[in-house]
Amino acid sequence: MVGPCNWDPPAEPPAWLDDGDQRPLVLVTISSEFQDDGKLIATALEALRDKPVRVVATSLDTNPASFDVPPNARVERFLPHAPLLERAACVVCHGGMGITQKALARGIPVCVVPFGRDQLETARRVEVADAGTRLLATKLNATRLRTATDTAMTKRAGAARVAEGYRAAGGAPVAAGHIEELMRTQQLAAA
Repeated sequence: MVGPCNWDPPAEPPAWLDDGDQRPLVLVTISSEFQDDGKLIATALEALRDKPVRVVATSLDTNPASFDVPPNARVERFLPHAPLLERAACVVCHGGMGITQKALARGIPVCVVPFGRDQLETARRVEVADAGTRLLATKLNATRLRTATDTAMTKRAGAARVAEGYRAAGGAPVAAGHIEELMRTQQLAAA
């Protein structure tokens, strides 16, 4: 166990991200593997429409024009997450390993709404680590998501503990070192 091996394509923040808006940013994102979870974005837009937050949602293959986007929100098909995570107070997501680990590695709490696969386990681990909240997709509605997001935003200390654990584990450099050592050992044994 070496922690996550996070990577995002190099990207400049979109110009609109630096427009002086000081409200906490909530990143809402869905799976890059189709699972019909666009409902998460629609529900988050409704749940957070009157909150003093700035919502940025990435919709991937779901058309951004299909959502009722309130004034405090923006929906884009794709944005590299790194520039958004630099400013995020919370991430609302499906519990995919990529986005969950990217958020937690930065000490950002997550509100996980798992739709299937390993997302149920990821959501439970986030909850047990006190690094965010879990809301089952079968119970997803605006009121519950608003409450779960509000509560997740209070879990920064738990998210920071996870981030520190990731840092201590060493990540990709430690994994590469182990692989290189294993290869040296195998080469010596074969010689």
